[in-house]
Amino acid sequence: MIENAPVILRMEGITKEYQMGDEVSVVLKGIDLEVRQGEFLAVLGPSGSGKSTLMNIIGCLDVPTAGNYWLNGRLIADEDQTSLAHIRSAEVGFIFQSFYLLQRQDAWSNVELPLIYANMHEKDRKARVEEMLTKVGLADKMHHFPNQLSGGQQQRVAIARAIATNPTILLADEPTGALDQKTGAQVMELFHELNDEGRTIIMITHDAKIAAHAERIVRILDGNISEGELEDA
Repeated sequence: MIENAPVILRMEGITKEYQMGDEVSVVLKGIDLEVRQGEFLAVLGPSGSGKSTLMNIIGCLDVPTAGNYWLNGRLIADEDQTSLAHIRSAEVGFIFQSFYLLQRQDAWSNVELPLIYANMHEKDRKARVEEMLTKVGLADKMHHFPNQLSGGQQQRVAIARAIATNPTILLADEPTGALDQKTGAQVMELFHELNDEGRTIIMITHDAKIAAHAERIVRILDGNISEGELEDA
């Protein structure tokens, strides 16, 4: 990360509450967070710490109860549902633990899907899909279906799909959680390569060893966030 790089994500006083019968559960308690362009950030915390709720707000899958969130200069609270759908597809590349690939579609079609939604011309889509699958080391697996791929290969397809639209941030939720240690390390190497290209990555994890791959760690516990590693994660 370049210290004078522009801030592309800013949160001020983000609070999230849920009504639980007669009681109110406060999951996030005034989160302040800035992420700069090209940064590789890990959000580290145990189960129940609020990290999944924070991830959903970052990805515009949920809205805060209070506070302000700007993504790439846009105040998310001002956006309507149509705009939020566009932000999710164009600004955020999602990478999940469970891959979420379409099982009846091959790797090519899985990566092509967000480009179709983005109304990219067919010729450009073809070049882009080939480029993305080659980048993640699957040039020879483009027409394999998910059940013909290993877990690591499926995650690589998911990463190719996530970066295909050149999003502002890559948001990865426990990206190695379903992988063995060796395969997980290979996926993290790919993350480093993507970050070296200038891509901004926010990784949500409970694993301090995985978080250590990031250049900056923020810890979350009981809905509060602070810098540094979480000793009991």
